[in-house]
Amino acid sequence: MGKLIFSWIFKTVVGRWVTAIVVTSLLGGLALKWHNFKEDLVHKGQQVCVQEINKQTVVDLQNALAAERATVTRLQELATAAAQENEDARNRRLALETQVTSLQKQMEDQRNADPEYKEWSDAPLPSGVAARLRNQAAGGNPSAIRDDDS
Repeated sequence: MGKLIFSWIFKTVVGRWVTAIVVTSLLGGLALKWHNFKEDLVHKGQQVCVQEINKQTVVDLQNALAAERATVTRLQELATAAAQENEDARNRRLALETQVTSLQKQMEDQRNADPEYKEWSDAPLPSGVAARLRNQAAGGNPSAIRDDDS
């Protein structure tokens, strides 16, 4: 009977310890599995967030690229128009320089051919006319230029 009591006590005590260890191991394993599951959810959530942010960034960059291309096109059009205006202005300047040169040559030819014109062109302007002409050229009052008779 002593042996039976000893084996019963041993089984009961050891059984409780084994049961406690098994239950503890199962609970620890489940806790670890739950922790890993939560970490996996967090990681997947972060990936989804990053993907959504990347999608929005791509959309924003595409919009910015379209706006930049429109701006470049507009600036190219403005540059082309400015280049054409510059070319037109150069052509007008060359035409006017040619005209001025022609007029200067005509004046010189007339001066050499006509002694009366030479005498008249070398004579100083009447008093005040030169000042009024300078005032007119500087943007002054156009009515300031008048005949000497007035």
